Amino acid sequence: DEPYMTGMDFIAAVTDLNYINDDPQMLENINDDVYRDRLERCRSLDLDNVNFMRDLGRNYLISYSEFLFLLSILVKPVDQFSKHFKILDFKNTNTLCKEELLSIEKLSSGGKIDSSKADVTSMQMFFFGSKQTNEVDYKKFSSFLRAVQKQCLYAEFEKYSDGEDYITDDEFVRLLLRRTYIPDIKKARYVDRLESRPEESRKRLSFSQFCQFMNLLNDFPDFEVAIRMFAITKKPLTRMDFQRAVRASTGEVFDDTLVDIIFDVFDEDNDNRLGQKEFLEVMRDSIKSRSTSSYHLHREGANSGLDAFRVCVKNYMYRSYA
Repeated sequence: DEPYMTGMDFIAAVTDLNYINDDPQMLENINDDVYRDRLERCRSLDLDNVNFMRDLGRNYLISYSEFLFLLSILVKPVDQFSKHFKILDFKNTNTLCKEELLSIEKLSSGGKIDSSKADVTSMQMFFFGSKQTNEVDYKKFSSFLRAVQKQCLYAEFEKYSDGEDYITDDEFVRLLLRRTYIPDIKKARYVDRLESRPEESRKRLSFSQFCQFMNLLNDFPDFEVAIRMFAITKKPLTRMDFQRAVRASTGEVFDDTLVDIIFDVFDEDNDNRLGQKEFLEVMRDSIKSRSTSSYHLHREGANSGLDAFRVCVKNYMYRSYA
């Protein structure tokens, strides 16, 4: 049988946070009526709610193959969602049926699990309806993925915001560095550069600004090419040059506050020039460590992903009985 996890456990797996449900409840065997009732709650999801998975609690159900599929696509830039949709759309109808989605999920699990024989999940209920005969168009498909992506980012942001609608510049750096393999001494040096500044020069980062930066990680290959062009010409990277590289790779322009924080941390010589080498090193390390489960999955194959999935379920059960 295919294992399942809750939406809360999915967020914990992706963010590598001890993200405990506000009202943990014991996992139990449920009858078909209760199961169907919980699924019906997911037929219509409020994707504008950044906590829709969290609010649904144990009513949101994710299969292992779905877990792998979401992991593989959520670390991609938003503009890549349309390419994934076209790959899934075998019949060229500009919509996806359940059969098309499950075929990719089976590939995501290395062919180890046949999702067509598994129970309906919350995502499938949202996409294909109670009878599982509806088809989902790109707008609904991409809106769902963006909402899940945003929810995972919000979980990290919330952990460091201490109940505020912002995080401080030093907390942003701690968040960025927390799962990198950079030595602790070097991490402390980055944070000290900010904490040593006068209080009036310290900065705050909103959630939308934080999302801007995390989206850059998804577009990092293109961004790195743009940055390395400056290194080839031996030209120092100014704030204007940095913004040009961001716009070229993501199509967006960073908020000035976000650019200021990046330069405050990685301007080692205090000459208003970005230290390209150390900045790119931290960015690469952050991408590798973006998701502990996803990182091990790519290194060791599908079995590692299943182990990570099972750990999440065990942790939930442990919290439920504690």
